[in-house]
Amino acid sequence: MEEMEIQKLTFFTEGNTFTGSRTKDPATGAMLRYLVRPNAEEARLEAFTWREDLCFERAGEKQEAQFPLSEEGLLQAQAWLKEQYDAV
Repeated sequence: MEEMEIQKLTFFTEGNTFTGSRTKDPATGAMLRYLVRPNAEEARLEAFTWREDLCFERAGEKQEAQFPLSEEGLLQAQAWLKEQYDAV
């Protein structure tokens, strides 16, 4: 599988939040939804995943990880999102 879709670093350094989803098995509804947002005060990216077909605010159990707000951190976030997807 190719990389998880995510925006470039400038998207996040400008204060934007990115959301996405990827369906693994349409027959069973197995999917991963994700949100990546910057925390400028702490110079980090905050990434969240959940498996419910609900928006971030309504989703129950979420997984969370934090990465540096840098190109390297962005690559780490992509790799973490792929790991989360592979675990679905």
